[in-house]
Amino acid sequence: MLAIKLWNFFKGYAIIKVEGLSIEKFINLVISKNIYIWDVERIGFTTIIAKISLKGFKLLQPYTRITNCKVSIVEKRGLPFIILYLKRRRMLVAGALLCMILAYVFSIFVWSIDVKSTKNIDEKSILTELNKLGLKAGVSKSSINISKIQQQFLIDMKDAAWIGIDLKGTKAFVKVIEKTSPPVILPENVPCNIIAKKDGIIYKMTVLEGDAVKKVGETVKTGDVIVSGVIERPNTETRFAHSNGIILGRTWYEGYADVNLTKQENVRTGKANTITRISIGDNNLTLSPKKIDFKSYDKEEKMITSNNSPIKIVRETYYETMPITKKLSRQEAEKVAIEKALENIKPALGKDAKIVSKKENTSMININIVRADITVEVIEDIGTQEKINYNTEVKIERNNN
Repeated sequence: MLAIKLWNFFKGYAIIKVEGLSIEKFINLVISKNIYIWDVERIGFTTIIAKISLKGFKLLQPYTRITNCKVSIVEKRGLPFIILYLKRRRMLVAGALLCMILAYVFSIFVWSIDVKSTKNIDEKSILTELNKLGLKAGVSKSSINISKIQQQFLIDMKDAAWIGIDLKGTKAFVKVIEKTSPPVILPENVPCNIIAKKDGIIYKMTVLEGDAVKKVGETVKTGDVIVSGVIERPNTETRFAHSNGIILGRTWYEGYADVNLTKQENVRTGKANTITRISIGDNNLTLSPKKIDFKSYDKEEKMITSNNSPIKIVRETYYETMPITKKLSRQEAEKVAIEKALENIKPALGKDAKIVSKKENTSMININIVRADITVEVIEDIGTQEKINYNTEVKIERNNN
């Protein structure tokens, strides 16, 4: 049935109206002559609406005479009539095609860059560096090597620990995480607060000195005071303490990685050459039975003598390699992408951070590339000491009391 309807769509069909007192007889005659009609609907006692092929419509005239029925075309449908309609409106078609072409052309370029970073890395400097590396408004998406830009960005921007670049439509989304600086250890005689060095939710607090301002379960932003070194009690003089303690917080990190379903790998061909190097003081002797003329190779070194021996003998083995194209299944690519995404996140984690949960999602961003998006929940130390500013914090503390 579906195949017949599709065939009639491509060939064209008509919606007809049949009027008369012998409609049932007309339909039975038409069907008995193998003329296919479908979607028959009665709209009145003497009237029906139906669909019929153009070839079938031409065969109806003898049966309209026999049954004394009147047949008229209500509407013509199908591909031939669509083409005829478009031919009569060439400017409309040309305009639609032009719009589609322009939409496609504009979609292959990046037109805006959205940057998210921590407050210590200036957004303007990020955009300047990305512009230098080739990621800027107006550049073709096919010319952007995300992996290469990310690697060079981390080399040039010393304060950045991780960068993620995601192209969606005509927009590039860039997220930069700064390196975690080692905490400043203040002398014990210096009054200080413990503040949040990262956004998170307090998971556990062990306060050894100072007054806790926040509680377990509270959300803190970077810079919020968690433990105050300004100690005030009723009927006693204000005391300034060197706040000390451990503040563990729940934090979340996001990352992604792309993996191609086909990749180049170097495999050993089975051919190998060995060179022996003998060193006595500043004198060197090389024993090479064959010339090493491999285009690509793996090299392995093995020390034959001990490090303390006056004579050092080193054996170098060169294994010839050749590139092959390896095809990954989607499952294999997803596993590799998840591992890479997790590795991309790790530089942004604290030294003692413990991953407690992971949320993974994979998708095909085109026919050859698998993308893994990962969100990890981490328990880590989010507290750091900050010297008390007497001119501001003490005044605020007193106003609150």
